[in-house]
Amino acid sequence: MKRQLQIKTSTGLAQSEWNGGGSMPIPPDDTWIFVDVTDRPDNPQVGMTYDAATDTFGPAHVIVRTIVTPSQVISVLTAEEWQIANTSTDADVVWGMAQFQLAQRIDLADPQFAQLMSGLVSKGIVTAARAAEIQSDLMELANA
Repeated sequence: MKRQLQIKTSTGLAQSEWNGGGSMPIPPDDTWIFVDVTDRPDNPQVGMTYDAATDTFGPAHVIVRTIVTPSQVISVLTAEEWQIANTSTDADVVWGMAQFQLAQRIDLADPQFAQLMSGLVSKGIVTAARAAEIQSDLMELANA
């Protein structure tokens, strides 16, 4: 379907979208920019942001997701790591595991998650290199 985004020249704000049917919602004149946003793979404007100051398109802002589920966390741990963390009698590890098991989602950017990972390293449950690998694997899952 042919689509056109109408952008006000003075503000750079999109004001209206036209889907190709009927008359255009805003009459064309020199105060408007008309951008073809037809859904097709070769259209460079789809998925990009418009900069009114330079009248150009650039890459869309990358949004880094940091939320994972408990099952995703478990999926990147080895059976041995899970067992050691789950059976530890250390008060900090028990508290961290209780928080983890009660969570419906885990925010990898939350300071408590960083504290939990640091605690697993300081208690010898995982090495610092392994903690970084776990964090990397979880970020990949969050952004898949």
